[in-house]
Amino acid sequence: MAQATEAPAGTTAEGPTQHTQNQVQGLAKLRVPFPQEQISPLPKIICGECSRSRTKVCENPRHAKSKCKECGNYITQAHMHLDYVGHAELTNRLLEADPLWDWEPLALNQRGLPQFDENGGLWIRLTVCGHTRLGYGDAQGKPGPNAIKEAIGDALRNAAMRFGAALDLWAKSDLREAQSEHPKTAEDDGYTSERPAAARQERPAEQAKPAPSQPSEQLERLLRQVSDCWNSNNVLIFNQIGEDASQHGVLDEEFTDKRGAVTTLRKILDGKVAEIQAAQGGDAGRSAA
Repeated sequence: MAQATEAPAGTTAEGPTQHTQNQVQGLAKLRVPFPQEQISPLPKIICGECSRSRTKVCENPRHAKSKCKECGNYITQAHMHLDYVGHAELTNRLLEADPLWDWEPLALNQRGLPQFDENGGLWIRLTVCGHTRLGYGDAQGKPGPNAIKEAIGDALRNAAMRFGAALDLWAKSDLREAQSEHPKTAEDDGYTSERPAAARQERPAEQAKPAPSQPSEQLERLLRQVSDCWNSNNVLIFNQIGEDASQHGVLDEEFTDKRGAVTTLRKILDGKVAEIQAAQGGDAGRSAA
C-alpha cells in the first residue's frame, strides 16, 4: 500500500511574530525623549517688521542685531527660541529604530527630482518599521542648496513627529509660538499687529507723537547713496556717508521711512556697519537641517 502523505505543518503562527515584535520595539524607540545634550535652540523672529525686512531687522532700536548668547546667531533681539532636534540626531534615532528606514518625495518633477510646491515646501513619505507616514518641510523662504537640505531635514522632523519622535518638543514649541503671536506689549516692542485697524485699541490722542517732517534735500541725497551702496561690504563707504551727514547736520534728523517707521540715518548706518562687521567676523547663522 502506498503510504499516506503527511500534511505539512501550518505556516501561520498564532499571536505576534518576531517580526511584528521587532516593529513594535523599533517604533517605541522613536518615542523615547531625546537627551538634553541633543536638543538645540532654534531662533525664530517674532517681529513682523524684522521678518519682512531685507536685513531681518526693523528700525526699532530695541530690536538691533546682536550675537545671541543662547543660540550663537547674530540676529535681531526680537526673537524667541524653539527646542529642536537636529538632522544628525534624528537620523541616528531612526537608524536605532529601523536600520532600513527610508524616505521619498511625494512627487517628482519633469527632471526626476523632488517636486517642491508653490510655497517652496516639500512633501515626503517616511517609512519606518514597515509603516509609512507623510511629512512636510520648508526652508522659510531661503534660497540655494542649503535651503533644499534644510527643507528635507524639516520634512523628516515633521514626518518623524507623526511617529512620536520629539513629540514633547513639538508640543512645547507650538505653545511658545502661540504665546508669542499676540504679546501684551506688541506695539511697544515694535511688533506688527495682524488684527484689523478697527479692532485695535486706539491710544489716547495726547500720547500720539507728531509725525516727523519729510527728509531734507541733503538727507535725501545721502539716503540715495546708502541705497546705491547697500549691497557693498565696505565699511568705509558707510562711515564716509556718516561723516558727510554729520557735516551737514542731518545724521540724527528723524524721518519716516517707506514702512512708516521713524528712524534716522545714524541708526541705519550703525545697523549696516554692525551687520558687515559681524559677517566678516564669521558670526553666521546655523542651519536647522
